[in-house]
Amino acid sequence: MELEEFLADINSEKYIYLEDLHEDDRSLVIELAGTVSSPSTEEELAGLREEFGDKIADILERSNSIDVNEDRRWRLRFDNYTAYTVINESYDNGDRATLESHSPVDVVDDSDWLDYVNKCTFAFQIFDSIKHYQIACLDQIINVASDRKPKIEKL
Repeated sequence: MELEEFLADINSEKYIYLEDLHEDDRSLVIELAGTVSSPSTEEELAGLREEFGDKIADILERSNSIDVNEDRRWRLRFDNYTAYTVINESYDNGDRATLESHSPVDVVDDSDWLDYVNKCTFAFQIFDSIKHYQIACLDQIINVASDRKPKIEKL
């Protein structure tokens, strides 16, 4: 799958989950999943009422759960990356390059995070075009700096 096709596909999701992130043979592998939203069942609400009371159950009755969509999964493989970070999304300050985007995945070539990578590595002296791939998941923000596009597989 080409990067442009992947971005159009994954950015049609409102939210995404990080399923797995690991290094494999000097590559960074990231597995992502799309989401589905669904209301609580009557059985779930009855259990909530019993456990937490009517107030909490009434609030949750108007809420939807966000669950993994088993039919929407992707694997990204960065064979040559300079750096990556995983940030608990609760503590992310945002990056000037992606702050207004609201897309699950952004690719930029000028960002606060790339400025940091530039100060901490000598990769910018070697590679001409390092890009910042930011993946905003429901619980994590993943930042990857790489001079090559990832290999992308739809699972």
